[in-house]
Amino acid sequence: MSDVVDEFCFTNPINQRKGRWNRLLPLSHSDPVFSQLEQQFNDGWRHPNKERPSVRNIFKILFSEESLQPYLGYRERVTGSSLFSLFWKADPNEQLLFHGTTRACLLGEDANSVYLCDIPDCFLCNVLRDSFDVDKCGNKNKFKRFGAGIYVSACSSKADDYSKNLSRKSALRVMLINRVVVGKPFKRLYNATYMKEPPAGYDSVVGEPGADLNYEETVLYTNDAIRPAYLIVYGDKPTTQSKIQSVVKKLFNTPLAT
Repeated sequence: MSDVVDEFCFTNPINQRKGRWNRLLPLSHSDPVFSQLEQQFNDGWRHPNKERPSVRNIFKILFSEESLQPYLGYRERVTGSSLFSLFWKADPNEQLLFHGTTRACLLGEDANSVYLCDIPDCFLCNVLRDSFDVDKCGNKNKFKRFGAGIYVSACSSKADDYSKNLSRKSALRVMLINRVVVGKPFKRLYNATYMKEPPAGYDSVVGEPGADLNYEETVLYTNDAIRPAYLIVYGDKPTTQSKIQSVVKKLFNTPLAT
């Protein structure tokens, strides 16, 4: 295991701001990483009938070294799982993939909203606090295409389908961009709801479009294969005029001329 401090660790000096560390660090819009992630979000918005929203803010997500070690250890094991690992290291096939979930608070709504809540139904803060848990993932969706696992996708518009706000004060939406050790993926075109793990010799399952899926998704069956990396905040806040129209509609319950 390398002694280099992971870039998403609290104790890495690059994550210190004004003498303190926060769980979420806002990225400047001029930061090259912001531009790269924004481009990935835009390129991943593939649903033709869903208007692509604007990226408003992106936050880097930090963890303790203790929380990151299982992920880093798993990544190292995947690189050494090949029969020929004594001679060369396998590619861990680490990717940045999207995941949409439920937010009950206003985390990320602006650059100052960076503190995790303790609302039980806020799955977002639960994931940011403890990362993902296979046993809890997908509880709100009975249908699990490839069995019980952690579902992520390169398609941001697909992840958006699972992004939900519980607070009426929310004006924007959020989704997670995660570091994922895909390793050697087992590719499927058809549903396999019985799956509990990838077949022997594989590290994950990738559902490919063309039969039962319209858009790609990746499924992980171990908590150690994923860690949240960035929180992306997107959408367009309603204008003052639209807010006034909404209030008038509620008061008089009559349509307004447009």
